[in-house]
Amino acid sequence: MSVSMLAILGAAVAIVTALLLARPLNQTTTDDLRRRFGPEFDRVVARHRGDSEAAERELSERLRRFGSLRVKGLTTAARERYHSEWALLQARFIEAPGQTVAQANALLNRLAAERGFPAESRDRQADALSLHCPRHAHGSRVLHAAAQRAATGDTDTEAMRHAMLAGYELFHELLLPRPQDRRADALAGHPRPHRPFGVPSQRSAHSTRH
Repeated sequence: MSVSMLAILGAAVAIVTALLLARPLNQTTTDDLRRRFGPEFDRVVARHRGDSEAAERELSERLRRFGSLRVKGLTTAARERYHSEWALLQARFIEAPGQTVAQANALLNRLAAERGFPAESRDRQADALSLHCPRHAHGSRVLHAAAQRAATGDTDTEAMRHAMLAGYELFHELLLPRPQDRRADALAGHPRPHRPFGVPSQRSAHSTRH
C-alpha cells in the first residue's frame, strides 16, 4: 500500500473516530445536566414552560459560573452553634410562625455564605446551591419566598411550616461534616472528632396545623 493511500486511510480513520467521540458528548449533555442538577432540572424546564433547550442554556450557564466554586470548611464549634440556633427557632415556631421563618431564612443565608456560597444576591446563592446541593437547594427559595410573604403580613401557618421543613433539609445538608471541616478545626487549633448531626425532631413545625 502506497504512502498516499496510508495517509488517506489514516485521515479517514481520524474523521470517523472524531465523529464517534463527538456524538456521545452531544447526546449526554441533557443527561449530564439532569444528573448534576437533579430535581432542579425539571423545575427550570417548568419555569420555561416546557422549553428544555432554554432550561439547558440556563443550567449550563450556572455550571459555568459556579462549577469551580469550592465549599468552605466549618469548624465543629460553628456547626454546633448553627445547629443550636435552628433548634431554638424551631421551638418558637408555634408562637410566631412568620417571625420564625424570617429568622430561619436569615440563618440559612448566613450558613450558606459561610460555606462559601455567594452572599451578595440570594438568587445567585440559590443558583450556586442548586449545583452543589441539588437535592435540597430549592429549600432556599421556598424559605426566602415565605419570609417575604411574612413581611407583608401573610403568615399562614401551614405555608410557614412547609417553608421551615424545606429550608431545614438544605440547612441540615450544609451542616453535614465535610473533609474540609477537619482543616478548619485544625486551623482554629481545636481538632475534634467529626460526628454527623442527628436530625432534630421537627415536631414543633409538624404538629402545628391551624
